[in-house]
Amino acid sequence: MHIENHHKTTVLILASVLFATSITGCGRAKQYRRVEQSGYLGDYSKMKEGKGNEALYIYVNPQANCHKYSKVIIDPVVLWGESEDSPLASLDPKDQKMLATLGWGTLYDAMKKGKFEIVNKPGPDVMRVKGVITEAVKAKVILADVVVVAPYVWEAATLWGIGTGKWPFLGELAGEMEITDSLTGERLFSAVDKVVGTLGSNIDPLARWDDVRQGFNLWRDRHGVRMASCHNTGSFKMPNDDRNWVTKTYQYISP
Repeated sequence: MHIENHHKTTVLILASVLFATSITGCGRAKQYRRVEQSGYLGDYSKMKEGKGNEALYIYVNPQANCHKYSKVIIDPVVLWGESEDSPLASLDPKDQKMLATLGWGTLYDAMKKGKFEIVNKPGPDVMRVKGVITEAVKAKVILADVVVVAPYVWEAATLWGIGTGKWPFLGELAGEMEITDSLTGERLFSAVDKVVGTLGSNIDPLARWDDVRQGFNLWRDRHGVRMASCHNTGSFKMPNDDRNWVTKTYQYISP
């Protein structure tokens, strides 16, 4: 009876894994459920929890008029670690450069979607955007490696993943960004967010950074939507999330 129950449990867990995979899809990233503030932005007191398709924590200046701006300066994206021996500091220099380049490109693409001209000098119609990467962890184990392990590993990983929203071997990416007036330094918008890979997203042993790349893609798409709306409406507020309740729920609970 004990063995029979064990097999039933395994089947149910594997079924939940397959179901979660069908919902999340392959090659995509999703938002994590929590993130720690790094200190880079200084003042977090006015930030609130994001909703729907927003970052985990955001601040939108209620007095900011996006129609005032037509151009933007994008500062180089930096890697921000708490100490010299932080995981980011210990990365290979080529990986550090890759992350910084992807981060800057993410902001560039989002601003271009909002039809803002990229410039390098402050002005009355110029915003300044700066971003920082606070966590970047490549995938540790590919899915093909995990499939062949003992059932109890599947069970433990599945239960852990459903509880946290992330499988233990997937990649992670966290960062902070803010938009200010280039002349006055007034904060117009800021965000703190963390994204992770999804089950089935990392199957190439030579592409351990793919989860992180997909995380940048998620940020690019979401921030692009905000900046396009900013250009059209004059507000830095995010448009309403058009996903239905069922989709939101499954994307939240599935690892």
